[in-house]
Amino acid sequence: MNEISAGNQQAPHIVTVGRYRIGRLMQSVGEQWHGAPLRLTHVSASFDDAVRDVVALDAHSPIDALVVAGASGAHVRARVDFPVAMVEVRGLGLLEALVAAKGLTTAERPRVGVVSFEAPSAQIEQFDAMFGLGIAQFVYHGADDAAACVQQLQATDVGAVVAPGLVADLAQQAGIPSVLMYSEAAVRQAVGEAVLLAQQRRAQRDRHQWLENVLGELQDGVVAVDAQGRIRALNERMAALLGGSVSSLHGQRLQDVAPTLPVGQAAGSDEVVQLGGRTLVLRVAPLMESGAASGALLVCRDPAVIQRADRSLRANQRQRGAGVRWRLDDFAGDSAAVQRVRELAAQYATSDATVLILGESGTGKEMLAQGMHAASPRAAQPFLAVNCAALAESLLEAELFGYEEGAFTGARRGGKTGLIEAAHTGTLFLDEIGDMPLALQSRLLRVLQEREVMRVGATAPVPVDVRVIAATHADLSQLVEQGRFRRDLYFRLAVLCMRTPTLRERGRDDLRLLATHALERQWRALLTTRGSAAHGSLLHEALAQLLALAASAGYSWSGNVRELDNWVERLVACRHLLDQAAVNERAQRLLDIFPECRMAHAHGESLPQQRTRLKDTREHAERLRVREVLESVQGDQKKACELLGISRATLWRRLKRE
Repeated sequence: MNEISAGNQQAPHIVTVGRYRIGRLMQSVGEQWHGAPLRLTHVSASFDDAVRDVVALDAHSPIDALVVAGASGAHVRARVDFPVAMVEVRGLGLLEALVAAKGLTTAERPRVGVVSFEAPSAQIEQFDAMFGLGIAQFVYHGADDAAACVQQLQATDVGAVVAPGLVADLAQQAGIPSVLMYSEAAVRQAVGEAVLLAQQRRAQRDRHQWLENVLGELQDGVVAVDAQGRIRALNERMAALLGGSVSSLHGQRLQDVAPTLPVGQAAGSDEVVQLGGRTLVLRVAPLMESGAASGALLVCRDPAVIQRADRSLRANQRQRGAGVRWRLDDFAGDSAAVQRVRELAAQYATSDATVLILGESGTGKEMLAQGMHAASPRAAQPFLAVNCAALAESLLEAELFGYEEGAFTGARRGGKTGLIEAAHTGTLFLDEIGDMPLALQSRLLRVLQEREVMRVGATAPVPVDVRVIAATHADLSQLVEQGRFRRDLYFRLAVLCMRTPTLRERGRDDLRLLATHALERQWRALLTTRGSAAHGSLLHEALAQLLALAASAGYSWSGNVRELDNWVERLVACRHLLDQAAVNERAQRLLDIFPECRMAHAHGESLPQQRTRLKDTREHAERLRVREVLESVQGDQKKACELLGISRATLWRRLKRE
């Protein structure tokens, strides 16, 4: 092989392949090339020798396209993976070769012979019929029978031959004048076609390299297959799962190396598969070309990665305020105490001063904090909440203030942003502030005073703009006197103060309103998941009866609204037990479900007294329910009977008891 033209190293590398006369013509065309920029190399070999030399050349100087001709060219093209341009025998060139060969014939041997590869040429038959050249066609199938083909020529009256390079040279040696079948113009045209093929190959290779680079950056295992299921692209991650290298797996059928991967899986669906000894989540997407499916893309994900991403996404959503569910109007109730709290919270929402919310557990302190954030100018910014009693001191410190990389053993690479930093421009809600350790109280005091935070292990503070709302069920002033809470922090927190009323202070109307709202929320959730509308009327009656039982027992609702919600949830969960009980047994069944209401029995009432109380309670609950339904239908007794599932006579008796 020899390099004909050095050219630009960035230009396509074109290799011409041929021996004998065609090889010399190819070299001549290459030396005189004035077309598109290229690097041209000639390989003077044929058949298997040519294949070997081409592969060896590509190993140290990648080939973009080949130019070949004749039987040897067809042999090479079938055995290499490069774009190949064949030197074609075209009409005008063939006619010129026939005319030249006719001029070399003699009276003794007047005919022109034409040798074709594998099959006679229909084009030559047309020429012979049109011009009466007396052409004799011969066929050869490769290097092995080229000499035999020349012997056939000698045995006829052929005076000159038009043939491919090998046969033309052998005929010349045997004394038969020969003309090369391929013209210089045909070779030049083939080189030009090779340049176009090389440019397309380079563009495809660049796209493939770009794809490989993209796939290489993915943490998931990704493989692309063609319509026959052969691997066309994959990343190192997938190659490791398949147990091979990227280069060794290219071109193999995916089903041969990974039978567990269902290539025909429905597009877009996820399936759990076993691969490389690991459990993975597989997703398959079709690859389209010109509107038709041309293959598939398979993505294998580690379930742990999906879970971590899900946790991170949910955490980020919370940080950006997606967790703010409540508004001030959601702090429901018509009592004077509730109205005062709502008005005060609405006023506090307009300020950036720190708020301290005092109140028993379950009285809606976080609901008010979220409501004030939602009503404030910071509503579009993060709302972050942390329970100071739920974490150990070291964990709470890292959660609130964050840390630098290497601050302690096990610290996350790159460090961690604390909630105070993450809440920048937004609101930080510190629940159960009374349980914060003293060491962290001093650090929080600095944040409130200086409006800057120092990460664990950091040397420079970070300025922050954050509003703090704190809440506690404890008596902070008493904790201050006991030395368990910093006095200066207490006064920093209590700039704006409010107290949430207990359920006992809110009165029966608020209790009934909150219970009804809770029942409607529970019932809507049940209808969404179960799709059944049964028991709705029953539950409203049972709720009214239950509240009457609790009132008669003097129940104190120490858990406040949270406890009331729990009772309603228990009531909905036991709806089938209530449905199975007779009307006169329903109060007893409620006492079984809610043993907290048995306080009256504990106070020494006799069994007949209990029964009388239960009867009175039941009748009271029935009257309450009738009034509620009548009010909802504007006094329409017929519609009320339909909703209650009772007759007009029963409705009349219940109204008469009032």
